[in-house]
Amino acid sequence: MNSNDQAILAISGLSPQTLRWSRTFDMLIIVIAAFLVWAVSHINFLLLAGDWDFFIDWKDRQYWVLIMPISTIITAAAFQSIFWNLFRLPIGATASMMLLLISVWIVRYHGWHTWAGFPLSLVVPASCVMGAIVMDTILVITRSWVLTGVFGGVLFSVLFFPSNWTYLAPYFLPVEHMGEVAPIADIIGYTFPRTATPEYIRIIERGNLRTFEDSASWVSAAFGGFLCIFIYWIFWTVGVVACSTKSIAVGQRFMMLFGFKGNKGAEVTQ
Repeated sequence: MNSNDQAILAISGLSPQTLRWSRTFDMLIIVIAAFLVWAVSHINFLLLAGDWDFFIDWKDRQYWVLIMPISTIITAAAFQSIFWNLFRLPIGATASMMLLLISVWIVRYHGWHTWAGFPLSLVVPASCVMGAIVMDTILVITRSWVLTGVFGGVLFSVLFFPSNWTYLAPYFLPVEHMGEVAPIADIIGYTFPRTATPEYIRIIERGNLRTFEDSASWVSAAFGGFLCIFIYWIFWTVGVVACSTKSIAVGQRFMMLFGFKGNKGAEVTQ
């Protein structure tokens, strides 16, 4: 047993026999927490972003650029608040967006590609990791959730489109198909039709921002950044509330059950 283990035993009151089980329990908590972040981020994404990121021909210049950042910054801000306030770790936003990306890739491959038969080129997911890294970086530098919301929230939205342009750019190339010229994304969408609801067959590029021509994406991103500021502040506060713990008085018998030491009959607040 090294000096670090001895210090832990002296502070925690654990017996040497329970030290190994305590560390095993800590690892289980980390795994469960990772799955919790995974599940909450993915469910939030499905409820709010939904179809806007499911298909490559729905990744338009107006609504996709707007809806994705304001939907995903909810969990990014909440988990950033929890990790920062409880552990002083500036990894909450990045961890939640990384876990979201992994879970979405698993679902797209097994659910949409393997089970439904759609090609991966039709259902490739977007990534918000770059914006999350910038938010965590700003939080480390400023140590202020207000400034992180102002600058990080805007950059979270503005960086979304260029960070996904690497894989998205080839699908904007026009091709001729059966005498018609259309982007590759639309050709893939025409070849693999989805359910026959009107939302899946309307022209997605028809919108009020067409008067801005090629600047529609940046107008949507700027407006999304403005909304992300307030959404970040709201859900940072939600994370702070989630970090608030209450003390519960436990007795000697409960302490001995988990290997803690103490005087018989004493009440300890844990």
